[in-house]
Amino acid sequence: MKFQQVQQQFVAYLRSPEQNEKPADVTQERLDVYRELLFNNVSGFVSSAFPVLKSLYTEQAWQQKLKLFFSLYRCENPFFLSIAQSFLDFLQKQYQLQNHDPVFMLELAHYEWLELELATCKAQGGPGLTDVKRQALQLSGLVSAQAYQYPVHKICAEFQPTEPEVSFLLIYRNQEDEITFVALNQLTTLLLQLLGQQPGMTLAELVAQMQPYVPQLTADQLFSGAEQMLADFAAKGIVHAFQAR
Repeated sequence: MKFQQVQQQFVAYLRSPEQNEKPADVTQERLDVYRELLFNNVSGFVSSAFPVLKSLYTEQAWQQKLKLFFSLYRCENPFFLSIAQSFLDFLQKQYQLQNHDPVFMLELAHYEWLELELATCKAQGGPGLTDVKRQALQLSGLVSAQAYQYPVHKICAEFQPTEPEVSFLLIYRNQEDEITFVALNQLTTLLLQLLGQQPGMTLAELVAQMQPYVPQLTADQLFSGAEQMLADFAAKGIVHAFQAR
């Protein structure tokens, strides 16, 4: 048997010993040590990346999820941070929701992944705004505006909603490198999402893009409200002057 085949058999057994043949030239004791080491590394990182989600399950139920993920996980790069992304992908694309899973499980997992993503992002804040009315605008690379069907920022073992409660959130890394969030209304979420999709717009251009979504507001009302929002966000480092790449 070629080395590559031996390697594939070895890895397949470590992932799922119940469904794969044991490599012939490796003792069971050594295989058990390897598997425990790899599983503990992966499961430990997942548990630390999704602490709130983990807290909603019994230890047995959580371990079952981790074992299923481990059996399907394909490590494609050496960075531990990619494990969190892989676990989220697993929940969204491969995992079949069970009766005991909370209805908000996927949204909560995304929220916790996003916190980690922003905490470890290497993006830097941009130049400050000196004239909100006239300068081209851009969102910081350390922010994300999201709309969730459930209040994921409030969920814990003691609070697990069963009915939808739409939540608009701005999750961002502040100037002290702390991850925090701001609850938004629908209009502010629209403003941030449009700016995120089309960086480089001025306030007037942004208002023009928003106008069709809020016909009940005049252009002057929308301009004044957007100007106040952007000034506040600029002070927090959430919005900065546009930088062409």
